[in-house]
Amino acid sequence: MLKLATTLLLLISTFSSAYAELSLKPFVGYYHTSYDMGFTLDIEGKRSLKQKEDGSWVLDFRAKNWFARISQTSTFRIDEQQQLKPEHYRRYQKVFGKTKDRSIHFHWDQLKVTNDIDGKPWKMEIPTDALDLLSYQLKLRYDLMAHPKQKEFHYRVADGGKVKNFIFRVIGKEVLKTPMGKLNTIKLESIRFKQRDVEHLIWVATDWDNLLLRVEPVRKKDKENPVFLDRATLDGRKVKGF
Repeated sequence: MLKLATTLLLLISTFSSAYAELSLKPFVGYYHTSYDMGFTLDIEGKRSLKQKEDGSWVLDFRAKNWFARISQTSTFRIDEQQQLKPEHYRRYQKVFGKTKDRSIHFHWDQLKVTNDIDGKPWKMEIPTDALDLLSYQLKLRYDLMAHPKQKEFHYRVADGGKVKNFIFRVIGKEVLKTPMGKLNTIKLESIRFKQRDVEHLIWVATDWDNLLLRVEPVRKKDKENPVFLDRATLDGRKVKGF
């Protein structure tokens, strides 16, 4: 069950280059998916981005149903070079009463992070472009906008005491039918770094700052089902298709 919860979290909560200019917009999106266990478990999630009074940003994801509650939060800033710099990341999950609480604090002056899993902290070195499990997804959205001709994007993510390599490859453009109407999209595939095989197909809405619309598993492990965006607002505007 913990593996299931983590997988669904990473799917919904579902990006190395400099920005010419990074102009973030707050958003709220509502997603749903399901999981097959001989019977169907429906799971709903909410993702949001908002700016705090001190200028930092908070990217947040929350999902729950009768057996689990999961949340992810990334607090970050945009530096003078227009780079996204995480400050703190937390993932909390409670599945069938079993709790796991993980946090990462970024110390950019030392190029280290402090990992803390259930009250057990330790430090780890990180590269200058390190991200967390939420912020890389936001970075992918804006990298796609800043570099429309680029076909492959690489990210280094601090997670679980390691720096992991995440790869995304652009497949092409596609019109996707959604609950909000038809939307113009970029279709991508996520690739496992070592094996180089495709894990998921991903669609983002090009007319709406590349909001995540759909995630579809390619390898049918854990009986995953696609994740869909049901409705959303971007900078106060309701997302609509044509």
